[in-house]
Amino acid sequence: MRDDHMGMSVAIPRLGACKKALLSSIFFNPATLAVAMTTLSPSSQALAQCAPSAPASVSISSGSCSDPALTTRESANVAPVIDVSGTGSYSGTSVLLTATGSGHGVRASGKGTANLIGTSSDAVSEITTNGTGGHGLHAEAGGVITGNYTTVTIYGTNAYGISAVGANSSVTLTDSSVSTVLDNAHGAYAVGGGIITLTRTDLTIYGTAASAAFADVGGAITLNYLNTFSFGDNAPGAAASGVGSNLILNNGYINGYGSGGAVLFATGGGTVTMGGGAIASGDYYGGTINSDAPGMLARGVDSSIVVRDGASTATYGANSQGVWADAGGSIDFAGYGIFTYQPNSTGSEASGAYSTVILTNTIVRTSGPSSAGLLVTDAGTITVTGTEITTGFTLTGSNPPVLQFPAAEVGLESHGADVIGTGSELHAQNATITTIGDGSIGVRVSQGATAVITGGTITTKGGDSATFGGADGVRSTDAGSTITLTGTKVTTQKTNAIGLHSMAGGSITASNATVATMGSAAHGLASANGGTLTASGSTIAVNGSGSSAVYLAGSAPSTVSFSGGSLSAANGPIILAEGGVGTISINGNTTIKPAVVNGQLLLAKVTEDAAGASSNLILNINGISSLTGDIVVDPSTLTYNLSNSRWTGNLMLVGAGNTVSASLTTSQWTGDLLADTGNTADLSLAQDSLWTGLARNATDITIDANSIWNVTGHSNATDAVANSGLIQFLPRSNTYTTLTVGSYSGSAGSRIGFNTYLGADNSPSNLLVINGGQAGGTTSVLVNNTGGPGEQTTADGIRLVQVTNGGTTTNDAFTLGQRVTAGAYEYQLFRGGRTDSNDWFLRSHIIDTPTAPATEGPEIPLYRPEVALYAPIPAIARQMGLATLGTLHERVGEEENLRGVPQSRTYVNGAWGRMFGEHFSNRWGGSVDASAKGDLTGFQTGLDILRRTTDSGHRDHAGLYFAYSNYDSSSVRGFAQGTQDLGVGELTLKGPSLGAYWTHFAPSGWYVDAVVQGSWYDADAVSAYNASLTTNTTGYTASLEAGYPIRFGEDDRWLIEPQAQIVYQYMSVDGSHDQYSRVDWDAGRAWTGRLGARLQYLTRDERGTLWQPYARFNLWHSFSGNDTVFFGPSSPAIENSFGDTALEIGGGLTVRLKENVSLYGQASYRWSPDSGRSNQTATAGTFGIRFDW
Repeated sequence: MRDDHMGMSVAIPRLGACKKALLSSIFFNPATLAVAMTTLSPSSQALAQCAPSAPASVSISSGSCSDPALTTRESANVAPVIDVSGTGSYSGTSVLLTATGSGHGVRASGKGTANLIGTSSDAVSEITTNGTGGHGLHAEAGGVITGNYTTVTIYGTNAYGISAVGANSSVTLTDSSVSTVLDNAHGAYAVGGGIITLTRTDLTIYGTAASAAFADVGGAITLNYLNTFSFGDNAPGAAASGVGSNLILNNGYINGYGSGGAVLFATGGGTVTMGGGAIASGDYYGGTINSDAPGMLARGVDSSIVVRDGASTATYGANSQGVWADAGGSIDFAGYGIFTYQPNSTGSEASGAYSTVILTNTIVRTSGPSSAGLLVTDAGTITVTGTEITTGFTLTGSNPPVLQFPAAEVGLESHGADVIGTGSELHAQNATITTIGDGSIGVRVSQGATAVITGGTITTKGGDSATFGGADGVRSTDAGSTITLTGTKVTTQKTNAIGLHSMAGGSITASNATVATMGSAAHGLASANGGTLTASGSTIAVNGSGSSAVYLAGSAPSTVSFSGGSLSAANGPIILAEGGVGTISINGNTTIKPAVVNGQLLLAKVTEDAAGASSNLILNINGISSLTGDIVVDPSTLTYNLSNSRWTGNLMLVGAGNTVSASLTTSQWTGDLLADTGNTADLSLAQDSLWTGLARNATDITIDANSIWNVTGHSNATDAVANSGLIQFLPRSNTYTTLTVGSYSGSAGSRIGFNTYLGADNSPSNLLVINGGQAGGTTSVLVNNTGGPGEQTTADGIRLVQVTNGGTTTNDAFTLGQRVTAGAYEYQLFRGGRTDSNDWFLRSHIIDTPTAPATEGPEIPLYRPEVALYAPIPAIARQMGLATLGTLHERVGEEENLRGVPQSRTYVNGAWGRMFGEHFSNRWGGSVDASAKGDLTGFQTGLDILRRTTDSGHRDHAGLYFAYSNYDSSSVRGFAQGTQDLGVGELTLKGPSLGAYWTHFAPSGWYVDAVVQGSWYDADAVSAYNASLTTNTTGYTASLEAGYPIRFGEDDRWLIEPQAQIVYQYMSVDGSHDQYSRVDWDAGRAWTGRLGARLQYLTRDERGTLWQPYARFNLWHSFSGNDTVFFGPSSPAIENSFGDTALEIGGGLTVRLKENVSLYGQASYRWSPDSGRSNQTATAGTFGIRFDW
């Protein structure tokens, strides 16, 4: 069987052929009849032959009779040819019964029965009536008629081929045929409990208002394996009408060729059940043209048609639905398919309250224009499961049906499903809906109707039409209209064919849907003139030129809300508003893939429509972690709210007359705000938002306390910038950005970060320009050095804030929020310059203002505190070296008392060790007048490698020593930040020393002591401003000391010993760096001389212990020199001068406990009598022990 055409068990006759066959049967040939009678004469009779004899009519009320083969009987009046009543029974074999009057052919009433027997298709019983109301076979009041191989032909009006009236009345025919010719002549009619059963019994009906089978109130008709042909107008092919009526079709083929009547009809509570077979309305070949003839119609409450087992229906006339439930009727169709071929012929229609059509696993195909696959109106309901619905279907092959309209109109404006009116409902599950014609929408809901679609696919292949525009996949229009889609795939292929389209108050809700469009201006999701569209978890992909994933149009406020899923466009923006008013919201985990359009990655375009109406769009985007593409406004109004998202793209206002208000909340934006002149462009950043980009012709910019604007290029805000957070100029290669604002206000905690080349006056820097307005509030200024070496400014300095056109700044509008340091200099922020007192500058100098100035004083450099902290490192390292070196008696005590003490050997015959400490305060001259107070501690231990005495009394001591010392100053001060004696930080040095010594004693006691020493110190400096530095120092020291004792007093117990000492020191410090610059030292060579005298007394106690107390006085002179420190390659030389004269007084004691054990120690105080720029004071002490063997 072909998909669109009903295969019949017999050929469908054309109207002309049927009439010819029918008329020729009216007159029969006697010769032929004689031959037939001879052939079929019975050899015996089982029953008594009916009386009177043929051709008279027979009336039987009791008993039984039969007519032999080919018996002919007639009735010329109202009496039936055969009338059986009471308990009568009639049987006829291949009889010919003709009523020439108005009587019936056979009537059975009461309990009467009639049985018509044909022996083959060539020897049938023939029943013919000619008068009005003369039925062929009529059972009433319980009568029963049966027959096979029987032909019933009716020529009168209001005469039925077969009728069964009343309870228990029945007519059963098998392998027979029935035909009627005139009006109101049904082929089979049952009413009031009457039952008709026809099997392989074809019905051919020609008259108007005449049905092939009509089950009236309480009647039942069953049609099995047969064909019916109805050629008259205004009558159903087969009908069940009225409460209790029941029509059953089993593999029957019901054909209707007339207009104005359904082929299969249930009304007034009637029930039709169809299993297998087919319904055909109209002429497949176009020979007969009919219209207004549905294939199936169930009309009225409780009227129903049930279709199963592969049954199908097809209509070939205009205005002829495939199936139609009306006024409360219902159709349950689970057959093969529903097909219509002509204009205005819907596949399935439900109209009126309580009208329902159920389609299950079937096919619906329409070909004509304005022929929806499904049509629901006036509160009807259609439920579809697993069904294919196609409009604009064209049957191909060698012999397609004849179409009664131009080929160009195939499927024109034929929606897949059209749901109209309040209360009308469509429920579709796993349906496949396809439209092919122009203007044919997949699913259209209007005037308050509802559609619920689950799974399945919707595909449109047509383009525009005059009435409906594009062939949208899904369209909801008018207030109250709703469409719900779940898991449905929607595809459109042509121009203006929108995927999901809500308009004029209609709404669409989609979840887990897939929408794909191919044509130009074929948007994925569209809402217009008050439409509402909500989609979640859906995939929207558009490919045509100018097609957007989301579209807004129309002057009435519309809404689109999208969450989850993905939005992509291949040749248009993701979002397009053309004269649209309303809101588009995109939320949560949505993947957005914009396209490059005319060289621009385009996220959204907000523009006017073809009539010049501007858009007014609220665009809300929330929770999108990766958002890219530009937003273009031209010319329209946009309110853009970006929250919890990351966006990369530009916001562009093209031409004049645009208004944009953009708000970022907990979001990051990388891109520029680009507005042509004549626009309003406001932007606010809130709740940890970050904008990285420039502003061109912005209006107002507001930044809250936790948000940041990274300025990437020259920017301007024509009105005001209100900053409670951070404005950070990002560094640019070889250029510095300017931000120009009408006015500026800061608040507590607000900051502006500048990139500045920290050098001399007029060094390049980012610039904030106040153009005509005021800068007020309070803002911290942060400065990032872009490689400036640090130089002393001498004039206005480096401008950071400039006022123009009468602008002003308040006194406390700006303050430094961090240290600004480069090289050796500290830069500070000053208000006012030589040209405008409202400008703000960085300067590395201040002006010394005399008490009564007549002119400006000299510029005072603003050295950073670390300069004074790092400068004395070489000098302190030298002092540590000197303290470690000491003098001969500080180092080893009195060695002259070893004279004459026996020694066991010459080599490695003595060891010593001492602890030493100093607390000193130093001040050095130079650039920064550094000073330090600190404590030095250490220990030293040595070994006499050689100790010998010559025969002439000369003695030599030679050995090696190791020492470790630590210096700690918590108070380093100096000239910094324009202030003398400013506390600048803490300094620590520590490390080991190695030395070698040779001491020669003459017989008279004079001595010469030579020492060489190497020292290695680790230096750690931490400034009072949290800068820090570590470095290493290396020092070499050489000392030559001599003394000549002069003894006097009783037993020469007293001696005075003049002394002289010269010390050379070489020091180097490794280059290092801190947070602000590189630091390098050039340490000077130092010479230090000492002239002094020691007054000693010698005594022994009663135990023989030798006591040698002494007093000492020294004059120290450090020859002048300079250590130089450099802070970067362009730094000036920062000198730290050393060289002074100091006096020292002290005393000591050597105690020889035994010949080979001595204790020694001393204490002293040293000071500089000159209070010049370089001076020192020190308190020192040492304690040691010596062993000899």
